[in-house]
Amino acid sequence: MERRTTPVDTTITPHPEPIEETAAAAATAPMVSLVIPTHNRQESLRMVLEALTRQTTPASDYEALVICDGCTDGTAEMCRTLPVTYRLRVLEQTPNQGPAAARNRGVREAAAPLILFIDDDVVPEPTLIAEHLRLHAQDERAVVIGPLLAPPGFRLNPWTHWEEAILRKQYADMAAGKWEPTPRQFYTGNASVRREHILAAGGFDAHFRRAEDVELAYRFRDHQLHFYFTPAAIGWHHALRSLHAWLNISTAYGQADVAMYRSGRLMTLQSMAKEFHWRQRPLQRLARASIGHPRRVNLAVSGLLALARLIGWLRQPKAANAAYSAIFNLRYWQSVSEQLGGATAFWALVQQYQPGTAR
Repeated sequence: MERRTTPVDTTITPHPEPIEETAAAAATAPMVSLVIPTHNRQESLRMVLEALTRQTTPASDYEALVICDGCTDGTAEMCRTLPVTYRLRVLEQTPNQGPAAARNRGVREAAAPLILFIDDDVVPEPTLIAEHLRLHAQDERAVVIGPLLAPPGFRLNPWTHWEEAILRKQYADMAAGKWEPTPRQFYTGNASVRREHILAAGGFDAHFRRAEDVELAYRFRDHQLHFYFTPAAIGWHHALRSLHAWLNISTAYGQADVAMYRSGRLMTLQSMAKEFHWRQRPLQRLARASIGHPRRVNLAVSGLLALARLIGWLRQPKAANAAYSAIFNLRYWQSVSEQLGGATAFWALVQQYQPGTAR
């Protein structure tokens, strides 16, 4: 028999009237709801849910909502039979609607005033929930970001090794106070914000299949929320991403940044244009010779991939990271160029932010 499912509303709107709550209900409500979207990652999700039983926060203070987004691998059944010490709720929606729509569903149905977003491949340290709660107790307008780190001994693919190096540099700089966290560091693999602020901002834009978290974070900034980074709220990220998937991410980020730029978030491409001039000169030259010419970009990427494999075989991780960085940037810039309508618009924007250029 064909299973019929009512389409799920992917938007979030604040309740039109305050919801009355009895004193008894308020006393038994959890302090934090963990919202975990998932799609056919049963085994990594199991590790996440089992780790949540080892939190230092009392189990009565939190709940986990798993949103099975078009899952076909038995994820929902696994969750319902998994022995846990906390309240675990399973929500199903079909067909697959993407992480933004899944998180909106979780936020709508959450029972707690604080929402903690965790990805289905991020295993929390025992103090993760407690650390998020600590910062929110100090500031009700907080947006708290925790680090996503590779577990000790976990073997990363070369391209995800580059991602890990970039993230660790960001985390080290924020922890040292070199710069404050911004919407660009709001990764929903490990981040929290009060439910009322998510509702006030309108929730995630389900049109975005990538960078939907950063786009929402810009709206948090518009609402004068305060961004915090806490290195103590560690999430161990078991990132198993194929080369094909990683290459597609660079293109998706280009599309997302242009979409945000056109919606009035000018800083997305302004930052891209400024940062272009910080790149190594050989990469800049390669970009100028290839961006706007898809075949040239593909040839450059193929050559850099071969070089990265050779360097990796020679066990030179820093040099391999440089090659993967060049690959990611070339594909990202080419995606931005295509979304802007061609190389002319792309290079005009880059030129506008040439150091020393009057604006």
